[in-house]
Amino acid sequence: MDFNGNKKLDSGEFEQALAAFGLFPKKVELQALMKFYDVDNDGNVSYEEFLSGLRDELTPRRKNMVMKAFRMMDKDGSGAIGLNDIAGIYDVSMNPDFLEGRKTREEILTDFLANFEGAKGNNDGKITEKEWFDYYSDLSMSVPSDEYFVRMMESTWQMPEEDNTAVVQQTVQHLLTEVKARIMQLARNDPKFLQKIFNDFDLNQSGHLTIDEVTNLIAKLKISVERKFVYPFFKVIDKNNSGGIEYDEFEAYMLS
Repeated sequence: MDFNGNKKLDSGEFEQALAAFGLFPKKVELQALMKFYDVDNDGNVSYEEFLSGLRDELTPRRKNMVMKAFRMMDKDGSGAIGLNDIAGIYDVSMNPDFLEGRKTREEILTDFLANFEGAKGNNDGKITEKEWFDYYSDLSMSVPSDEYFVRMMESTWQMPEEDNTAVVQQTVQHLLTEVKARIMQLARNDPKFLQKIFNDFDLNQSGHLTIDEVTNLIAKLKISVERKFVYPFFKVIDKNNSGGIEYDEFEAYMLS
């Protein structure tokens, strides 16, 4: 139906697309439909805008996971996710654009945020709760079941659906014990080696361990655990809720 090949449907193309499915709206109805789908008001309906207009409400289970992820990312509790929230979480050091000098760290972080703003976002460099939910509502359309959606979110954001179950608490306690024991083995039970071990796992040399670096640490220690348990473990050590584990937090955990 996109006859001019611009990857958008103008009013005439949109009318023909509807007619192909046996829908023949009146002129005023067609104008109302175009207004509804044409989010950026450029007189056309893009594929993304069309999908956004078709989406359904998130189910309660999906909504719970999306809200949990948003609150995890919104470190300062401002109601929006900005550069300061993700600076300690999203590591750009291995990004090809950063390595080759094409983009600065701030530009890459801004691009990351822009991915979540979508067609209905205002591209202000922040993700509001509504923009976050709009993004996941669009994504949810292609996910067949609540169970699959929840497992996807657990793996992506490394957090469980429920925090206070016996399984989560037992697994986190197991991680706290095993990680400490295996790091102390590496340190030969000598605390003076802790700084070097911390530096070795601080892959981007930022002065703190990101959640991805902690995931890597757990894997290097040959501890098998589902990704969804990493964030609850991380949260116990990240006492100041900065989104990164500083050396003093790491040392306090190791020597406790």
